[in-house]
Amino acid sequence: MVCCGMAAALTACSNDDYLGGHYTTDGAGVVLNVTAQTDKAWSEGDVIGIAAGYGQNDGTARNREYVCQADASSFKNKSGFPIYVKGNTCIVAYYPFVGTDGAEPTITLNTLNQDQVTDYYFARAEGVTRQTSQVNLAFKHALAEVTLKITAPSGESINSCRLSGFAQKATVNSYTLAKTLDAPEDLVVKGADMKSVTLKLIPQALSADGAVKPQLVLIGSIRSYTIDMSKLQLEAGSSQEAIVNVTDGIGTVDFVPGDSKWEDSGAGGDVKAQ
Repeated sequence: MVCCGMAAALTACSNDDYLGGHYTTDGAGVVLNVTAQTDKAWSEGDVIGIAAGYGQNDGTARNREYVCQADASSFKNKSGFPIYVKGNTCIVAYYPFVGTDGAEPTITLNTLNQDQVTDYYFARAEGVTRQTSQVNLAFKHALAEVTLKITAPSGESINSCRLSGFAQKATVNSYTLAKTLDAPEDLVVKGADMKSVTLKLIPQALSADGAVKPQLVLIGSIRSYTIDMSKLQLEAGSSQEAIVNVTDGIGTVDFVPGDSKWEDSGAGGDVKAQ
């Protein structure tokens, strides 16, 4: 009789409260089917990480590995424990996947070494309910891209530049995708007679009133040039050019939309050098 009672209890738990590997409050839920789009070409085997907005209180809804299928747009859960939609929530996702399936990941943006920047993509889908069986995730770059087009005076060569007043590191909340910025750090780029420099930067609000002013310093073979960059707009997924002209020894900077595959930032206006 005891054995029969235990068996009955386990059966009830399985049928009512434990669906698809996920505990539910009322024994109801829907397996999430996922497709994703971005400006990169997905390849079979690419892995994205997905979490539900209530994932901090539900270990079954955090950092689940979803793998790109042969159609290069649909993604299936890798571990056999897919996200189960059990109530009103949002779905957030990122690429490339880090950490371990089911464990809260540490997502860090770091642009100090421009040769080793991880180009993360983020996506967020709002208004997901238990009636939602299909979610399409629209990914875009987590970073902003800025190309410096440099024109120096005749006989001058620019051999390095320093960007100050910008945070170069940030941690990302895996449930909200909100960023926590570190203190600003100088970003130094070196080269030989630099004419064009493309930087990937963390989206952030800039202020000329901060302790460290947003500015660009060009180090030339004859002199250096300091340029105010507080009007630069850094938006996730945006691309723009900064036309840097220092031929008169002072210089101006014009921010213009970029022509890359990233989204047009829409920034504009003139910035005078100091």
